[in-house]
Amino acid sequence: MIKQLFIFLLRRYANTESGRMEIYRELWYKTKEEYNEQTSFGNVYNVNIEVLMSNPFVQNRVKNGEKEHLQMLKQGLSDSFDESVEFILKN
Repeated sequence: MIKQLFIFLLRRYANTESGRMEIYRELWYKTKEEYNEQTSFGNVYNVNIEVLMSNPFVQNRVKNGEKEHLQMLKQGLSDSFDESVEFILKN
């Protein structure tokens, strides 16, 4: 019951980029807490792995052995890192 309520509220709150950014920030703090022996660099790595592992689109590509699509995703993730740095510098 509580999990269902949480998911309902999460879906409502995640309707905007700013709402999702707040959720990601909280997930970052929880990751740091769980992997407290890790460095911040290691925790960025851990968060990235958790996000990719939980994504149904990525899961489907992996399970279906779609290596070409996975390579495209990998390149896109590299590009998105550069783009996110640019967005941070602009704000």
